[in-house]
Amino acid sequence: MAWDVVFSKHGYFVFQAEKEAKQSLQLDIQRLKAEKERLQKRIIRLREDPKALEEVIHKELGYVYPDETMIIMPNTNKAETGQEVKKP
Repeated sequence: MAWDVVFSKHGYFVFQAEKEAKQSLQLDIQRLKAEKERLQKRIIRLREDPKALEEVIHKELGYVYPDETMIIMPNTNKAETGQEVKKP
């Protein structure tokens, strides 16, 4: 009987594994709720604040004002140029 309490498919080890899985899922839920709240605040800000929308258009879409000049720098890594890359 003690064997069944510990090792059966409804035993202690299965219970512990399911308890850990539940805790992990609860942490995921909390993380996703925080992300959802952050995104909702950003949506509200973009809808209500013209400066915020202008900032997104400027940064993410690459739009420039008529009096600005955009300089695009190539993204080079030392690995791409053949130089040795040291890892920390």
